[in-house]
Amino acid sequence: MKILWVLLLSATAQANEIVFPNYSVVAEDKPYLSQDVNNTNIIYTEENKQHAEHTAGFEMLLQPIYEDTFGYQMDTQLSVGLISSYNQIANGFSTQFPSNRQVNYMGGAQLPDYFSSSSWLDMLLLHETAHNYQVNAKENVVSSSMFKVFRNGGIFFPFFPATTPNLFESSFMLEGNAVLNESWHGRGGRLYSGRYRAMNYVHAKAGNLTKERMYNQTKNFPYGEGHYIFGSQYQYYLAETYGLDTTNKYFKNRSKNWYFPFTVNEPTKETFGVNFNTTFSAWAEKMEYEARSVKLAEGHILGRSKYYSDMNTKDSEVLFLTMERGVSSPKLFQYNKQNKTIKYETASLALGRVFPLEDGFYTVSARHTSPWRITQGLFDEDGMIKPGSEGKIIQGYLSDGQEVYFDTTKSYVSPQLFVGDEFYAAVNSSVIVKDDHLYYFIQNGKKRTLFRDKQALYTLDGFYSIVADVDSSGAVYFIANSKMGSSLYKVNNGNVSRVLNADNVVAAKLAGDNQVIVEAISADDYYYALIDLNISDEDPYVVKLMWDDIEHPLHDRLSNFDKVESIALDEPMEYGFFNNFSYTMGSFIAGEDENGDSSANLFVTYSDPLGYNELTLKAQKDGYQSLLLGTRYSNNEHFILYGVDAFYVADNGLEDVAAFVDTRDYGIALDVKLPFLKQGYWAGQLQVGYYQDYIDLDREPVSLNVSVSRQQSFGHSFYTNEIAHSNFFVTHDRGDNITGSTFGFSTDLPLEFYAGFNGKYAASDSNANRAEYQGVKLESNVSFIGNDPSSFHIPSLLGDVFAKQVTYGEVNLSKVFNGSAYYFKFPLSLQREAVSIAYRRYQIEGVDGVAGVNDVEINQASLALSFDASIVNKAVVRYVLEMVHNDSKEITDSNFLFGRLEIPF
Repeated sequence: MKILWVLLLSATAQANEIVFPNYSVVAEDKPYLSQDVNNTNIIYTEENKQHAEHTAGFEMLLQPIYEDTFGYQMDTQLSVGLISSYNQIANGFSTQFPSNRQVNYMGGAQLPDYFSSSSWLDMLLLHETAHNYQVNAKENVVSSSMFKVFRNGGIFFPFFPATTPNLFESSFMLEGNAVLNESWHGRGGRLYSGRYRAMNYVHAKAGNLTKERMYNQTKNFPYGEGHYIFGSQYQYYLAETYGLDTTNKYFKNRSKNWYFPFTVNEPTKETFGVNFNTTFSAWAEKMEYEARSVKLAEGHILGRSKYYSDMNTKDSEVLFLTMERGVSSPKLFQYNKQNKTIKYETASLALGRVFPLEDGFYTVSARHTSPWRITQGLFDEDGMIKPGSEGKIIQGYLSDGQEVYFDTTKSYVSPQLFVGDEFYAAVNSSVIVKDDHLYYFIQNGKKRTLFRDKQALYTLDGFYSIVADVDSSGAVYFIANSKMGSSLYKVNNGNVSRVLNADNVVAAKLAGDNQVIVEAISADDYYYALIDLNISDEDPYVVKLMWDDIEHPLHDRLSNFDKVESIALDEPMEYGFFNNFSYTMGSFIAGEDENGDSSANLFVTYSDPLGYNELTLKAQKDGYQSLLLGTRYSNNEHFILYGVDAFYVADNGLEDVAAFVDTRDYGIALDVKLPFLKQGYWAGQLQVGYYQDYIDLDREPVSLNVSVSRQQSFGHSFYTNEIAHSNFFVTHDRGDNITGSTFGFSTDLPLEFYAGFNGKYAASDSNANRAEYQGVKLESNVSFIGNDPSSFHIPSLLGDVFAKQVTYGEVNLSKVFNGSAYYFKFPLSLQREAVSIAYRRYQIEGVDGVAGVNDVEINQASLALSFDASIVNKAVVRYVLEMVHNDSKEITDSNFLFGRLEIPF
């Protein structure tokens, strides 16, 4: 019950924010259209109509296949969004929130080598639709009945029968199965990737394939990517051993567990006849046995990195970025091939292929270039896009300065290669520009052909090959599958040979004198090593999965999508709230504090698939034991984000304890935001707030808040690596004007130390009056309604205080430790922890409401322990336990211990 109360406080802390930025699409996006095709709602922009019609035809073929193999038909309409070119992102996602939907972005040309697929769009549809079938399943009467009432919400009092049980499944199972299902339709997929195979075998060789590491959310290399890599290999083992349909029906069987939706052994045994422990151990043993023959690249180590970053060559130098610990800004390495020297410097660049240009270093990335655009292009160390590179995935430059690039807006299916303003070819790999020649691969069915300019040089079977470099003789070096992973090959005049006796190589650049710099996989990181070539007469290994066998029952299904008939979308509607909204969630959350006082929230929410609009009917019982009924509406579609929250006090809990308080029977709160800056590492926002306080009839503060910040985060850093922020605010209420500002700065230091300072000042032009709720407010709890930037939150307060002026300052120091303890059966696993100390000083002048007190000075010392933890192998939370000591007892406790739970979204 106590932890529910803490969770409720966490929800309360965000309740005064009514509207939030949209996490699916940018504000002021291009107009969308929508049309229903059977049980699917296709959402698209006019520029993507051709792809939308392909998607409609693709889904009509795919869904019956998935219904058959998963053994389940989705219980609600699926919304499939093809997002506009204002959102250039190399990703997509599937979710049940706010409804059964998937969002597919067009930016896949940024990662042309990663997915081993012939079509970015088709791969997204195969992968994300598999997620929709996995998670939408509800094979029990309790969940299906609750869904009819609560949709994707539920009851949390004091336990939770799961409305959507498979939401609680580990990403190891969900992502692994989605990669399995993206890979058996003749379109390639990551099961064909040598990088995935190498990563799997290297970890098997190191003995890392354990349930505790695989099934959990961990901070072990390769981090979240591991769920896709290892999970897909485990899922393929299941499919090969027990059958694909049996493997996919696991999710139907798992969804029976409404009462304890965290179990994996029971549904595994029901599906396969043996439990998860048995199947996992059998797979791990098989991988470890096979991995005995894996050869690892050995040579002079130049650098190490926790994250992958491609290499590039400029004149006589090889350039690459590393993040050795994965928690601080990258280092840029430059290896000189002529004098065999290497140098490095810190560079705040996004990881990727480095381009040294006249005005500095750049890498290809995707970032906000305004609050209303996410753009791919070349970005510098300040996170600023190079003018003229917008929407271009630069591959290199010709000697006359012409850009060689993929056009993002034209590459929804496969990368569309341009030279200058002229279209060159549709390709299926990254491009190497060498002596004004272009080298790349094109996929045709199950074969890949290497080209130099428009001339075919070599054809191989498979879906995985990457051009690495070209030597002075014209021989082309390329990465491709080896039997045990990924290695380096070369082709010269049609003759192919393997040039490294290593199975863990995923990128390479020639370094002269019969040497090569490789990027290779270890069990702990990627490493860059200088290695001598070792040439042998060996062709790339052809990965043949079970369905590639002509005798296998699945083989005939590989051609299902060779000829997809597009469905004409001739009767679309303009996308809007009223023609796309639906009831999406109802939820009830309740808890109790140590005094036995209960708190509760009941929400009924209507929204649309893109998340532009949200309408919520609510009933809340707050910490004062008041019952509030109300309606909340928010809209984040346009430049201005706005929300309104109207409430009615049905039962006033204050009347029993404070009859003298003249409370309000009903009121409203407004939240209006204008993000005016989001570029590079900078963000800025103007916010206007207004609310009518139900606790005091006359209190109706209006606030104006302008905030600006600069923030840098790298890898999986525990805290933000560097942040500087400030805001200025004005609050007006009944003739009382409060002005003030906040500021802060923090930075990372060596050895994962972090240091910073914060300050805040607020002053009223009138004297404080507690009876009238006037002045600068200091509060121990956060109100459900209203957003007053001038208030101070001090958990150790004895009660709410009003003052004429408050000045606050803080200095802090934190140290991150990386002790971890992962468990499979125990519901809590520790990822890492931090210890923080802080000194805070409050100077509070003109206090009213505390007998005998006028001015108060508080010196506060704080010791905080923070823990990142994985809960039931799925959710990552941060629990902070803080002990404060105040040298004043006038308005605060002398010693106060409290905890808070932070849940990242």
